[in-house]
Amino acid sequence: MQTIGELLTRDLSRKIEEIIQVDQSDEHSVHAEITEYVATDSIRDQYATLLKAVAEAPAEPHESVGVWVSGFFGSGKSSFAKNFGYALQNRTVLGKNFADLLKQQVDHPQVSNFLDLINAQYPTEVILFDIAKEQDTRRVTQRIAEFIYAVVLRELGYAEDFDIAELEIELEAERKLDQFVAKCKEIHGQDWQIVRKGAQRLSRASAVLHALDPGLYPAADSWARTQRNRDASVTVSTVVHRTFELFGRRRPGKALVLVIDEVGQHVARSGDKIEDLRATVEEFGRVGRNLLKSRRIPAPCWIVITSQEKLDEVVAAIDSKRVELAKLQDRFRHRIDLAPSDIREVATKRVLAKKDAAVSLLKRLYAENQGSLNAALRLERTSRQAHVSEEDFVQFYPYPPNYVDLCISIMSGVRLQPGAPRHLGGSNRTI
Repeated sequence: MQTIGELLTRDLSRKIEEIIQVDQSDEHSVHAEITEYVATDSIRDQYATLLKAVAEAPAEPHESVGVWVSGFFGSGKSSFAKNFGYALQNRTVLGKNFADLLKQQVDHPQVSNFLDLINAQYPTEVILFDIAKEQDTRRVTQRIAEFIYAVVLRELGYAEDFDIAELEIELEAERKLDQFVAKCKEIHGQDWQIVRKGAQRLSRASAVLHALDPGLYPAADSWARTQRNRDASVTVSTVVHRTFELFGRRRPGKALVLVIDEVGQHVARSGDKIEDLRATVEEFGRVGRNLLKSRRIPAPCWIVITSQEKLDEVVAAIDSKRVELAKLQDRFRHRIDLAPSDIREVATKRVLAKKDAAVSLLKRLYAENQGSLNAALRLERTSRQAHVSEEDFVQFYPYPPNYVDLCISIMSGVRLQPGAPRHLGGSNRTI
């Protein structure tokens, strides 16, 4: 073995994704992410606890459906949330069930048992999205309920424009939507899925309605005129009820789970946004509980969000924060915090794992140099443990054992400085 690369089990030419994106659905990327996923003991326990809550909720309906997943960048919060969602839906990835892949990586009996129970009894549809990517650049503020509604409409095959979606929903309820779609193709020569995205969508939809029912719409622009100056905003209550209604139409018999990335950044330092988040999760919990009790849905609608900050840190800069925190804590009883210490274990197992032949070689290298090595790596004026053991030397080679911990502390310190960017690119966490 002549090079460092020859000591490692990992092929260094293989790309490591610096940032895990919850909405990245390419099967090869997803397969690589899950098969290289490293679950620490704390992560295993957190999966088991959360899956237990999901498995038991249908039998004991409650309103606390919020899950807050927090962690320093690189700690794996997005991976945790994405894997959780994929496993609940049990998507097929390169011909294999995702739940089986996760069970293999996590290797925890309770995780396996609860996943098997959920997959067998509660068929689930999971909608994953990054809230930053859904932001309308033309609008200063958007309520989280509007983000959710737009994504739900898109995922279920409706138009994302709220006015057009309302038309589709109404026509579908009257069993006229297929007729409308066919007439659109006949009049405009284009599929409705294309027409509804264009700038002339209201006028063209109005012309189709006129052709279908000239008695109700006497002119080609009759419906379009009714939409002018109409307020397209929706309330939280409307979004929640419509989500359950539409999901029941197009995904009958399935439970719904929403996984929303980087919500913490969206609501941070804004009392209005925090209150909007609380109201949205509360309404999903309340309505879902009532529907579950009446057996109209198979399981509650869980809302899983990720945040770089813990729950109390998000509201730390808000006036009357005690009240805000108490409200949020009640809605997010399930809180997953992935510690920076997990990065150390994940990095060494995923990136720096050694071949069997390399272990004896490195042990011999350590025995020959342990004195000079510990002298060179001694840290001054710190309580950090600086002694390098044989086990640490083999595990972390070619890096000093304290390298990962020091990097995490340095980056954490930089992020806490006034005016520091909230995100310091993924390259800063890639070993």
